[in-house]
Amino acid sequence: MGEFINVLVSKRKSNLIPERDNLYGQFVGEWDFEWVDHQGTADERHIQGEWIFAWVLEGTAVQDVFICPSRKARIKDYQPDAAYATTVRMYNPDTGTWDILYTELGGATQLEGKRDGNRIVQTEVNEKNIQWVFSEITTTSFRWQRIVKRPDDTWETEAELFAVRR
Repeated sequence: MGEFINVLVSKRKSNLIPERDNLYGQFVGEWDFEWVDHQGTADERHIQGEWIFAWVLEGTAVQDVFICPSRKARIKDYQPDAAYATTVRMYNPDTGTWDILYTELGGATQLEGKRDGNRIVQTEVNEKNIQWVFSEITTTSFRWQRIVKRPDDTWETEAELFAVRR
């Protein structure tokens, strides 16, 4: 198993990624977060989670492990919709965007990531009806939202989280 980790994980970003397109390197490291689901409704809940990012594949991609509830919390408060998932974000030099695959037990989603002002917007590529948005990004915190397109073509935030670097 050690050799797998050695060839997967990278110490740094590849020089093939221009600094202006280095959207995800700023997240490399370990984060704790509060997930807020069904905000403003009777079903609103707050769940503690963890998110770990690393450079992979010779520094041409950033992979994460998304754990919600966190490993510690899930022992005593396992949620029926718990996530232990991974996302691989691979830089695409032909488009200057990032090709993204998120996968968890029961499904996968393909997205494209690009900068939108001070935000990083990841849009589902097939139906373009889901966006995952990183915003309010600092060196020690960020906000993330899952936004879905409704039948009337309006966008609504389904869930959001607030992350703090460990």
